[in-house]
Amino acid sequence: MGLHISIPVVQNDTGADFYFRELERGLISSGARTSLQFFDRKYEASSRWLGWAYRCPDDADVVHTKAEHGFALRTGGRPLVMTLAHSVFDPLIARHKSTSASLYHQLVVRDRIRRSLERADAVVTVSEHSRARIAEDFGYASAIRIYNGVDERRFRPLEESERTFRDRWDRNRFKLLYVGNAMKRKGADLLAPILRELGSQFVLYYTSGLRGRGLPSPTPNMIPLGRLSDDELVAAYAECDALLFPSRMEGFGYPVAEAMACGKPVVTTNASSMPELVEDGAGGRLCPVDDVQAFAAAIRELASLAEHEREAMGARNRRRVIERFTHARFAAEHAALYERLVTGRSDASPPRASRQLRALA
Repeated sequence: MGLHISIPVVQNDTGADFYFRELERGLISSGARTSLQFFDRKYEASSRWLGWAYRCPDDADVVHTKAEHGFALRTGGRPLVMTLAHSVFDPLIARHKSTSASLYHQLVVRDRIRRSLERADAVVTVSEHSRARIAEDFGYASAIRIYNGVDERRFRPLEESERTFRDRWDRNRFKLLYVGNAMKRKGADLLAPILRELGSQFVLYYTSGLRGRGLPSPTPNMIPLGRLSDDELVAAYAECDALLFPSRMEGFGYPVAEAMACGKPVVTTNASSMPELVEDGAGGRLCPVDDVQAFAAAIRELASLAEHEREAMGARNRRRVIERFTHARFAAEHAALYERLVTGRSDASPPRASRQLRALA
């Protein structure tokens, strides 16, 4: 591609950080140069500080950042791409936010995102659900949907000799896996009630996510794995019988796509982006949000199937990832977007100085 993409991001130990790291990796593999800069979380307090701290490389062709602070960046008139993975005003999570979070979103975040959307040359989002919510919540109907991708060469079914966790996992119970931060948005608070409902014949192994926090009030049939490396995570997917992911709202849902790429069935919610990934009945089960009984019933149904039937579900999931959700496709669609923006802008076009000054005001 030959372009230089500058990627300034305020780090907050969420999937957004992972998204931009994967974006950089994909762009490099496609021939682009990148400048990924992670700024300390303190810059969330004032986007003005970030605007002064960020220095766009002289030879950058495009700047790509988060919509939460993109309006403040000085880009020297270069095309500005922003990613808004999901809307914090999605009704699926409204009642689960604290009062302080709700006020912060209403008084600060809404205005920042609105200003960013006004300034962006292109806005990327990661699912059709998110695209619809951005249109509904911000009146912005031009977001470009580019699904996140997983590396199907890394996340894959393992041979017996590669299954390094095998001797450490229970062989006598139906094994579930949860991957993610211990957040209400991701339904982490539902895991213990679901496991209590399922009883001792089921066991859940769970990671501590990017933030390294444990789950609230785990039950005896819940076993922590801590924070895993990529290789350890693939090994964990290989050992589970199914992924349990009762998230209330996802922009995309990396753990779901990763488990699918590893050839595993998924039990998740019938909401947000999850139906775009998982085919209900064919690749797993989709359950109503917050319905502990429905999740338990779906898991029992999967456990009652013959092993070859679950393997067929997993194989279908892997094919679906290869067709729709690969890392190579994710990178290629971003690269094509940058090329369109750069080639579509005349060299004679003046920098957008007035717009930048208004954004910094």
